[in-house]
Amino acid sequence: MDRSRIDELLLSLLRRNPDGTGITGEAELSSVDWDDLLCKSAQHNVTPLLYHRLTTFHPGTAIPANVMERLRQAYLQSSGRNMKLYHELGKILGILRQQCIPVIALKGAHLAIVVYRNIALRPMGDIDLLVKQTDLLKVQDILVEQGYSPSKEETGCAQEHLPSYRKKDSIPIEIHFNIVAPPFSDRVDVEKLFARAQTCFIEGIEALSLCHEDLLLHLCMHAGVHHVFDNGIMPLFDISMAIEHYEGKLDWEQVLSRSREWGVSKCVYLTLFLAKRFAGASIPERITKDLDVYNDSFHAAARAEELIFRKAASISPNIVKLFNDDRLLSKLIHAIKCAFPPKRTLVNMRTQTGNPLSVYLLYFFRLKGLLKRHHQTVWRLFLRDKEMSTFAIFANKKSTLKDWLLRRN
Repeated sequence: MDRSRIDELLLSLLRRNPDGTGITGEAELSSVDWDDLLCKSAQHNVTPLLYHRLTTFHPGTAIPANVMERLRQAYLQSSGRNMKLYHELGKILGILRQQCIPVIALKGAHLAIVVYRNIALRPMGDIDLLVKQTDLLKVQDILVEQGYSPSKEETGCAQEHLPSYRKKDSIPIEIHFNIVAPPFSDRVDVEKLFARAQTCFIEGIEALSLCHEDLLLHLCMHAGVHHVFDNGIMPLFDISMAIEHYEGKLDWEQVLSRSREWGVSKCVYLTLFLAKRFAGASIPERITKDLDVYNDSFHAAARAEELIFRKAASISPNIVKLFNDDRLLSKLIHAIKCAFPPKRTLVNMRTQTGNPLSVYLLYFFRLKGLLKRHHQTVWRLFLRDKEMSTFAIFANKKSTLKDWLLRRN
């Protein structure tokens, strides 16, 4: 069985309404095929969901005992990890509520419990919370009081959230002050996000979640603009599950209108097209007609598909751009911009000294983090390492697609 067929089998098994590929294909699977299927599901971080789909929609399927045990263990591990995550999240939300600090649970923290309705099905690497700019320093102080400390190596890496806060034996917490990075963040009014937010309950604590339309837009932007579709198929199933869960409640005209207002129409259309194609997302026909317009542009769908399904080492697009430019001055300007982002992107982070000048120490932490993360990649590219050069070509494709997505539409 070739890889493309395994991809199709995995997609079919994961869809709510299988197309038949998954049912007729299992009898032909060899032990190697099953291993490949499990490797693929692990690569895309959907093994717990695959276990649930097999036991729910294909209960009569003859699955080797060792394969079923591996699936079950992945499901149980995800359940255990997320139980711990939600316990910690409940404590943090409780403290924030006592301090009258509104907070919106983003991505997995909301999806697993509200949309998937089974916390084991949606693995998470961290907790993402959105707070207002005016509450940032208070929230950071609360996290420090709870034993968390910011990752100095991540200083300045993201322009829509703080460096992750970490504590031994706990899940990292990312505090967002916007749902998307510049240039789109300037068009997203966070106050309006909170005004439209809806109440949800997590671990018995009242919190907020994005309204249905903002949630869908955020998932599309996170998959497209943030990850540029290199995060596998799980984001597409997040979108499909959210559309199904909020069926009849989603205002599609608001989705389209807001996507234009934020300048992310291309990203939203392309992501929804991919979610419909690969995850079986139920998207209205009138929306699909608009998707066709963007599907043919720049061969974006084909480029995105390659990024979704091809496993390759991740190289920062900034590093690739550095090596792609032959002009020394351009290289220098690009390197300086990457190493020293605008001060406003760093001032949201609380510094321990309280001295206004100490914000410049954050540039030191940023440089240190950049060197630690990327020095080997830069050195191998400088030596024209064959494997790394291949990865750079792939990263360049990703960079080109992101540039297309970032153009105002």
